Amino acid sequence: MTMNSSCKKKIASFASLLSKIEVAKLHCSAYPKRYLHHLLTHKYYYLAIYAHVLDNILEKAGKPADTLNLLDFGSGNGLLGLFAKHCGFNKVFLCDANANFVKASAIVAKQLDIKIDAFITGELAEVNNELPSTTVDIIAGTDVIEHIYDLNQFFAGMKKMNPQMITVFTTASNPDNYFKVQQLKKLQVKDELIGGDPEDFALAGEEKHAAYLDIRKAIIQKSFPEISLPELENLAIKTRGLHKADIITSVHYYLTNHSFPSKVVTGTNTCHPETGSWSERILPITDYQQLYKKYQFELEIKNGFYNSFDGGIKSRFNHFRNLLIKILGKKTAPFITLIGFTHK
Repeated sequence: MTMNSSCKKKIASFASLLSKIEVAKLHCSAYPKRYLHHLLTHKYYYLAIYAHVLDNILEKAGKPADTLNLLDFGSGNGLLGLFAKHCGFNKVFLCDANANFVKASAIVAKQLDIKIDAFITGELAEVNNELPSTTVDIIAGTDVIEHIYDLNQFFAGMKKMNPQMITVFTTASNPDNYFKVQQLKKLQVKDELIGGDPEDFALAGEEKHAAYLDIRKAIIQKSFPEISLPELENLAIKTRGLHKADIITSVHYYLTNHSFPSKVVTGTNTCHPETGSWSERILPITDYQQLYKKYQFELEIKNGFYNSFDGGIKSRFNHFRNLLIKILGKKTAPFITLIGFTHK
């Protein structure tokens, strides 16, 4: 890829478009508004991340952008996909499990006068239903892979969709950054034992939720009212990291066979029992390497960078931190980029 084709060249013009968005006037729910406000406040940083994602795609594809169809998976407000369309990608599809975000992304696309080829609510299965005869060349996503409940199912779906698929995912759940890991573990423990509140921080979530441990207790108690309180406590602990359907299946197996079928989740990783969305799941790099290899993808990992775009003392400090990344690598990177591809 030559510098002339770099999506970095398109950042200024897209930022100018984004400056026209009036978040307060958007007719969508509060959480997408709050999230979009955060992205726009730091737009040059996020656009640098999106350009980083798209440039890595173009490098691996070895083709012009206008020949490639891209799926922005876990698209949120859709800015990555919208920027891809602005950069000349052929067809762009936005997909998110949250219908409120899908609605918001359609509103933003209309405001920017950018044509998105499909807005899809759901998972890969819904993408296949919506696009039965369309070849998806690229799946990209920022801050999504650490939330996907079943990565094996997801990768199998991508492989079936297109065996030559190129995938690029950024994740802030960088297992090699000690300080980032400690920060994320605190969030996981809070979700598991205390619960969450949208007021906790800007991107905390859409609604309040009870402690995941308590939600699992309620699921088990409702489905198996005969279980004793000590057994209920034990099973609620052992089913950490399971979605509701898998919790019920596992407890039924336990009551029938007096053993537990599911692998115990390591560390502090936990997921929302009702949705299956993991709380910033932290996986070792070796787990990702094994996963990509299992589904016949090569994996390249690149280091992310800190926000040095907003100006002020913090930006100067982040510039210094970015220099450290060049020396220390993943140990100091705020996020990593997982690039999956096949040898043709």
